[in-house]
Amino acid sequence: MPPHKRKENKMGNSKKLKDALTKESIGLNLINAHETFNERSNYGYTYNQFGDVMKALFPDGLDSNQMWDEDNIKRFGNLTMIVHKLMRYCNQWDDKHKDSIHDLGVYAFIQEGIDDSTKD
Repeated sequence: MPPHKRKENKMGNSKKLKDALTKESIGLNLINAHETFNERSNYGYTYNQFGDVMKALFPDGLDSNQMWDEDNIKRFGNLTMIVHKLMRYCNQWDDKHKDSIHDLGVYAFIQEGIDDSTKD
């Protein structure tokens, strides 16, 4: 890209940032976040249940030294997504929430890929 265009883009990005940081736009973001929270609260209180579920899945705990291994961080991070999606699905049992069950399937296959890529 020619130098004169780069400067123009930087100035444009600066203006976009300034516009995004107005009191009104931040207020609108807060309103949108509140609406999202209200929509998602239908999922139940997974954030309060998560610790108990993980303790049940790992009653002997996890080796904290081993958990910081890069491969285990990937495995555990993705597993938490699986658990979270399953909890959301169960918290909306009567609604048969397809979004959560679809996400659960995707994360399960990601988990398989992570496990396959980290085998000794």
